[in-house]
Amino acid sequence: MSLAFKRSQRLSIGTEIELQLVDGESLDLADKADLVVADLGDKKRIKHELTKSMVELNSSVHHDIGELHDELRELCFAIRRSAQRVGCDVCGGGRHLNNDWRKQAITDAQRYRLLASRFGYLSKLACVFGQHIHIGVNDGDEAMYLCHALTPYFPHLIALSASSPFYQGVDTLFASSRFSAQNSFPNYGCLEQIYSWDEFNRYYERLSAAGVIDSIKDIYWDARPKPELGTVEIRICDTPLHLSHAALLVGYCRLLAGFLLKHRRPMAPEYYAFTNYNKINAYRRGFAADYVEPATLRRLSLTAHMLTTLDALRAEARAREELSLLDNIERHVRLGVNDSDRIRHLFDNGLQQRQVIKRLCDELLQAAS
Repeated sequence: MSLAFKRSQRLSIGTEIELQLVDGESLDLADKADLVVADLGDKKRIKHELTKSMVELNSSVHHDIGELHDELRELCFAIRRSAQRVGCDVCGGGRHLNNDWRKQAITDAQRYRLLASRFGYLSKLACVFGQHIHIGVNDGDEAMYLCHALTPYFPHLIALSASSPFYQGVDTLFASSRFSAQNSFPNYGCLEQIYSWDEFNRYYERLSAAGVIDSIKDIYWDARPKPELGTVEIRICDTPLHLSHAALLVGYCRLLAGFLLKHRRPMAPEYYAFTNYNKINAYRRGFAADYVEPATLRRLSLTAHMLTTLDALRAEARAREELSLLDNIERHVRLGVNDSDRIRHLFDNGLQQRQVIKRLCDELLQAAS
C-alpha cells in the first residue's frame, strides 16, 4: 500500500533534540530516562530514545524561530529540573566525552529491543546525540526534491553543529565523530537516486516486501521524507551545546529550503563519492574543510562556499529576523570556531573531564557566545 503524504504549510519548522543524561556525581552517562520521562508525563514532546541515558525533546510545529526557541527552553528547563530530582543532569553535545558503550542499557520499547536483537553491539555504540530538523512541505514530490537539493549544504550543517570531538576519553581529531557510531547501519547516509514520491513508494514497498525494512524509520538517510508529518527531516547535525544555537540551525535550514524551492532546478544523479568526500572533510576539519563543487569540479574552502551561500540568501532576505540570523551564521563562519573547538579549549585551559561536562550542563540554557 502506498504511503500517503500529509500536506503541511510550506516552511513550517520543528526540531527533535537528543540530550545526554549524566550522573550528578561521576558525570558519566546515567540510565535514568525512564524516571525523567515518567516524571514529566509529556509523551508528545519528551520521549525515550535508543538507550536509557538519552532523552529526546520534540518541539511543536512553529512558524517563528523565537517561539521555537522559547519552547525549547521551556522543555529543557523541565527536563533538567526533573533530572536533578533523580540525581543527574542534562547537557548537549553529539557524544559523551568518555562514554563506555558496553555500559549502555537499551530502552524497554519493542522497536529498540528489536534493533538491539538485530544489530547487537552496534545498538549500544549508537549512543550518540543529534538534532533533527523538520521543514514543512506541500507534498511528497516537494519533499524528495528538497532532500536532494539540500545535500550540497550538509557540510555547512556539519561544521556549524559539530560537538563530538572525543570518544572514550580520546580526542578523535574530528570536529564531529558522531557519524562513526551510525554508519554501519543499513540505509544510512546518502539518499538513493529517487526523485519523486511515486519512486519513493516503489522503493519503500519493495524493501518492505523483502523484509529489509519494517517501517520508514528504518531509512536513515541524511535527509528523509516524513509523510505522516508532511516534512523533510534533516538528520545530519550533532546536538549543539546551546539551545539558542539549535534554534539558529533550524532557521538556517528554513532559509536554505525557501531559497531552493524558489529557485528550483532539475535534480540530476551525482556520484555519491562527491557527497561523501565533502561530508567527511567537514566531519574531520569543520569550518577548515575543503569542498568540491561536483558540477564544476572546482575546489574551494568550505568557508568560501558557506559565505557565497550566505550572500545569495541575504540578497533575498527581507525580514529583520532573517537578516539577523544570517549575520549570526556569518559570524560563526568567519570566526571558524564550533562547539568541538570550545570543548577542546576547556581542556586546554586545564579543566578536568568532570569539570568540562559540568560546564556543558550549565551552558545548555545559556545563549551561545
